Amino acid sequence: MKEYRIVLGIEIANNILRVAEIEQRESGFFLSRIAEQPLASLEVDELVQRISFLINEEGILSRTVSIAIDTSLTQRDTVPVDSDLENAAVVDLLKAEIEFHNNFNDGQYSPAYEVVSTSPDGHKEIFYAAMENKLLNNLKEFCTRCGLDLQFIDLDHSCSEVSINRLRPRSEDYILVTVKDHQIEGSFSKDGHRIAYKYLPYSNEPFYPTTKMAQTLELTSKEYVGKIYVTGHAADAFLLSLLQKNVDDRFELLNPVDNLMLSPLASMNQKLKSAPHNFSAVIGAALK
Repeated sequence: MKEYRIVLGIEIANNILRVAEIEQRESGFFLSRIAEQPLASLEVDELVQRISFLINEEGILSRTVSIAIDTSLTQRDTVPVDSDLENAAVVDLLKAEIEFHNNFNDGQYSPAYEVVSTSPDGHKEIFYAAMENKLLNNLKEFCTRCGLDLQFIDLDHSCSEVSINRLRPRSEDYILVTVKDHQIEGSFSKDGHRIAYKYLPYSNEPFYPTTKMAQTLELTSKEYVGKIYVTGHAADAFLLSLLQKNVDDRFELLNPVDNLMLSPLASMNQKLKSAPHNFSAVIGAALK
């Protein structure tokens, strides 16, 4: 018997804030509330005001919170390190790397990392993301002021992966491409585990860089991938039609509500109806 849980997912970007409340029931996952608000800044007072409004307006019950943040709010990279390094040594190495890229301003960023792959030559490739301490403290403070219990902070792309892994068969291998203004992120996952991650800046239109990202990841995986999911605010039905017509019919817009039970309020949300892929990160956060 599954333990009953109710979690509030919060997605924070530069100009928008989304919330999704999901209940884990014995029969599956139930999306009870979902909404969004414009966000003027990432200052504590603004975050408190917007979250408090949504909690009261939507009748949100959960006080357990997971946050998805836009990767553009972090510094991130994929770097090789020695496989024998302990966790503390890896963190020190990453801090030195980050300080180097920030003109040696010490102590301004907090890094987290995960191992992407390990090679036979004794090296492992890790993906790291580092958040500015000021932003991290703002997130913690606004949760405290709103009476919320903060459980996780993760990147929006990673949370979109969670929405796939929790709601679809674990055996499904897939590529996920997140398309944003001037940046594309992509990852290849096998059996519910990320095997490769890449990001790519771009200008002009996203069609060619999206195509390049998917093809590069499939070459990296050295396997035929059944699904290529596309999400992100710069993805839409027009981009999908171009990809399916000119590149590959395996492309599809990620729909995170396919395998969710919806409350009447959630099912009537017009933004969720028209562009469900835009809510994949906040739903994934609520599923962590």
